[in-house]
Amino acid sequence: PTQGYQGEANPAQRYRTGLASIDSFLKQRDGKTFAELQPAEQDAFLTAMEAGKVELPNGVKSSGFFGLLLQNTMEGFFADPVYGGNKDMVSWRMLGFPGARYDYRDHVGKHNQPYPQPPVSIEGRPEWLRKGA
Repeated sequence: PTQGYQGEANPAQRYRTGLASIDSFLKQRDGKTFAELQPAEQDAFLTAMEAGKVELPNGVKSSGFFGLLLQNTMEGFFADPVYGGNKDMVSWRMLGFPGARYDYRDHVGKHNQPYPQPPVSIEGRPEWLRKGA
């Protein structure tokens, strides 16, 4: 458990198998795919998966697959936008994180004060990028 996933499947294979298993399970149980469930039903299903209370087909451990989904969602939400998530640095703005700034030492000791500058991605800020170049 302390070493993480040790199987042969790569992430794409794990997602394909896991998502197909979810839809197969739900089709058999409710006659619907996950996308066809109401939001409250989706939440309840994900909660049951997280707790390991769902026995998915194809040998997919529901709590393990939920953990993969949650981990990758957090990585996408908090990562630099250059990697495809955190569009417009929205999560960084929400948290007050300065991003990939060269230096913000003058503000580190100012506890409970919002950082006055917008965050910066590895690529810079959108307004710095030349359009049509």
